[in-house]
Order: sequence, then C-alpha cells, then structure tokens
Amino acid sequence: MELTTKALADEEIKLNKDIAGKIKFDWKESKKNQLYCFAENIEFFKNDYLRSLRIIMSKKKNIVMIVADQWRYDSIGYSGNKNVKTPNVDKLSEEGVSFSNAYCQNPVCVPSRCSFLTGLYPHTKGHRTMGHLMDDEQPNILKSLKQSGYHVYWGGRNDFLKVEGDDYKLCSTRNDEFAVAVKRYKEYLMKEKAREKDGEIKKEPEKEKEYDYSHYKGVMKGMGDTDVKEIKNAIQFLEEEKYGEDPFCMYLALSLPHPPYGTEQEWLDQIDESIIPAPVRLTDEEWEKKPSILRGIRNNQKINNWSDDRLKKMKQTYYAMGTKLDHYIGELVDSLKAKGVYDDTIVVFFSDHGDFTGDYEIAEKNQNTFEDMLTRVPLIIKPAKDTKAKPRTTNALVELIDVQATLHDLLDIEYQHTQFGKSLQHVLIGDEQHRDVVFSEGGRLEGEKHCAEGGPRSSEYWARTSEQEKIPQHTKAMMIRDENYKYVYRHYEKDEFYDMNSDPLERNNQIDNPAYAELIQGYKNRMLTHFFETSDVVPHKVDSRF
Repeated sequence: MELTTKALADEEIKLNKDIAGKIKFDWKESKKNQLYCFAENIEFFKNDYLRSLRIIMSKKKNIVMIVADQWRYDSIGYSGNKNVKTPNVDKLSEEGVSFSNAYCQNPVCVPSRCSFLTGLYPHTKGHRTMGHLMDDEQPNILKSLKQSGYHVYWGGRNDFLKVEGDDYKLCSTRNDEFAVAVKRYKEYLMKEKAREKDGEIKKEPEKEKEYDYSHYKGVMKGMGDTDVKEIKNAIQFLEEEKYGEDPFCMYLALSLPHPPYGTEQEWLDQIDESIIPAPVRLTDEEWEKKPSILRGIRNNQKINNWSDDRLKKMKQTYYAMGTKLDHYIGELVDSLKAKGVYDDTIVVFFSDHGDFTGDYEIAEKNQNTFEDMLTRVPLIIKPAKDTKAKPRTTNALVELIDVQATLHDLLDIEYQHTQFGKSLQHVLIGDEQHRDVVFSEGGRLEGEKHCAEGGPRSSEYWARTSEQEKIPQHTKAMMIRDENYKYVYRHYEKDEFYDMNSDPLERNNQIDNPAYAELIQGYKNRMLTHFFETSDVVPHKVDSRF
C-alpha cells in the first residue's frame, strides 16, 4: 500500500466495509448488547491501526534534491576556489557532507540524468544519447518515493523522460517553467520563419553567414530567470503546504549555469576578474595526443584565437551565473527553515556534469571525453538533524548513481529493480573509503548513425554535433579513474592515460609510455569486469509462461 493521505482514506473505507460485514454476521449469532461491545472494540482497533500508519508517515524525512546543470566542481566555493561566490551552497556543505571526488556517468544531460535517477549505467539500458530517454515504466528514485507515500514535487526541466511519458507516474505535482520558455522560443522562431517567407526579413545565404559557436553573451538580462521562477514556485508550494499530511520530495531540475554564458551586471560585479587564473591551453605536441573530437570542436568554435583576458571574461560570467543560482538556493533553504521543516529534511545538491568554460580553448561540453572539468561535479548531502552524520568534506570516490542508493537506504525503501548505486550512508557517518574506481562513458559505434545527434550549421551546438557525425571522432569510449590515474578506452582511436597527481589538468597523454603498461592493463581488466557485471539487468517481475 502506498502510504499517502488518499491511501489512508481508502484503507479506512475498506476497514469500515470489513467491520460492517462482521457486524452483520454477529447480529445473527449474538445478542444486541454483545454486538455493541464488539463494534466498539473493532472501531478502537481500526483507529489504532490508522493512527499507526500516520505515525509511520510522519516519521519519514522530507527530501529536497537540487540538480544544477553543467556546474563543474571547481566552480563551487567549497572546492577551495576563492574566485567564486557561492555562500549558500557552501553553508550547506558545512552543515552536511560535501564530496570532492563525485563523478557523473556521462558528461551530457540526458544520459547522466537517466543514470543517476535509476542507478543504472548509460550502457545498461542504452540511454547513451540526448535523444534516447526512458519511459514512465522504468523504476527510478522519484517513482520509488511516490509509491512509498511521498508527495513528489517535480519542478524544472525534464531531460530524462520521453515526451509521451506520463509525468504523474513519477510525481504528484509538476511545474515546468523551462518547457514554457521553450514553447515561447519555438513560437518566436515560427514567426521569424513566416516573416522570412513574406519577405520582411532578408535571410543570409548559409555559406556566407558567420556563426558564433562560443556560447558567450556577457551581460544580458533574463538568463536563468526560469530557475528563479521554479524556485519561487517551489517556495510557494512549501508555504501553502500543498503536500498536505504527506512527507514531500522536492526534485528541482534547474538550468544554471548551462550556457549561453550570460547574466546581469549585478552578479558579474561579485566576481573579481583579475584573480581568475589564465585558461588551460595545450601545446601543439599535447594536442596531437588528444582525442580527435576535441581537436575538431576547438577548430570549429574558433575561440582558440581569443586572448586570455577574453577567455577569463567567459569564466567570470560562468562563475557569476553560479552566484545567481546560489542566491535563490539560499531563498529556498530560508523558506524550509521558516516553515520549521529544515531539520527534518534531507537536502541533496549536485550537478549533472561539468563544462569546459574556455579551458582547452573550448566552450560548453563534449559527449565522449572525460576530462575532470566535465565529469567531476559538486555533491552535497545535508542529512536530517537526527540522522547520524559527520559534517565535513570527504575525498571518497563517488558516482552520481550512489545518490539514489543513499536515499533508498536512509529512508529504508526497498529497490524495485536491480541497480548499481552504492549507499553513501557509511561515508556520511565518517568513513573515507567508498569506491576504489569510478566510471564514465559516451560515444557510439560506427553503425549507430541514429546516435550521432547532428544538426544544421545554424545550430549553436554545430561545432560539437558536426564532429559527432564523424568516426573516429564520436567513438564509443569509457573512463575508469581512481585517486591517482585515469585510463580512457577509445574504441576507434588511441586510448588515453593520465597521471592525475603530476598532471591534474590532463595535458600529457601517457598511453604510449612503457612505464605505465602494466597499470594500463590492470585498468583494462577492471573495465572488462565492470561491463560483465553491469551489461544488463533482469526485471524483478517474473513473467507467466502459461
């Protein structure tokens, strides 16, 4: 039984029917005074039973999951970066456990979200691209919580569920300002096309037009305002107690600091451009040993000709976008405290993946390379007040699929399916060891043209997606990383290997260095074991044969 308010009401109706049936039976067998005594007793037990269910529900902790989009780890204050301003997220890290070595399982939106919500790796179910989302029958943490009696509030972007899927199989309340903004933008494009057709606008010939693929806008109004609306709506949901008597899970999938890189002057003014470090630039020799897709994106975006100061402006803007989001996250936390529910709420904050932000002379992200600036993400878990925990920053190696496993564990909810996340509850208590390695993956096979995700030259993502139409550029690839080394298997081109202690910016690919040959073979063997253990899952429901 789902322990929702409605379920309790239904249970009471069922009990009343059972009581009525029993009373009718005893009327035939007993005297009238015996019947009254029996009815009184059974009414007491009914109320006691329902009261017990309500107590179970009232003891459940609330959950707030805040998922930022494309926020790299080293752009959060708790990472030690003194150039950024994220006081509210940093406060969360002080009150909870923050992770310095959390990694996503794919460095773009849809595959990462399908993975961390289900606890499955992208290859397990084939959710490896931006165009292959999961259906509403797929078990995931939101569905588990709803079926366990939670009022699930889903605010913000989708990026994991098919358009034809039923949102309300996963949530109780849905709010999507992002979809509203996208709809308005599509309507605007349709009007512009109509104006072109009518001759009101002169369209430049495709080959003569110069496109800007840098994603850099600088000072601009309105960037991230969908997130502001989402958080304001979530606060209203809390203030009006629309969750009723049920515990609530608030899943907020936000858009900042996803490019374009632009924000208002008030946020830019909070970031001191003068102390932002110079962008990471590789030498020609270092570029020769890098994946071909990165070389292609760099050539297409053409920001390799930008000065250091201009690239630092890009990073300043990116930092400022984070500061804006941090401010409104603070407002949400304040509202939890004002309602008196903060101490009984588990707050989880993380990002789906990172961003180049001008490093390597590249903007935005890439789908099949695994630099730490793309795969290493912030993660904070602030437990409920009475949950045993040791607030600190831990260096434990963590995968994002571990978040849903942790929530299942903390809330004592059984899994509905086989999954590969590992609960972090022991790390919250104080352990410093979790995983010995972490994995991330992307790319496609040569024949998988439906996974290429190409697009017209006019698309802002063309610099990347045009390379994804090529092989070996968009080769299937997988990263395995531990505390000291990173190995990347690249199916159609030369692999990568980095000593992360001596080369944390991953400049020098050491794959051909014979001194590392034995280590590399060990990582290959471990990767084979990983594929063997996670290549498929068998449904828990057994089908009838006859």
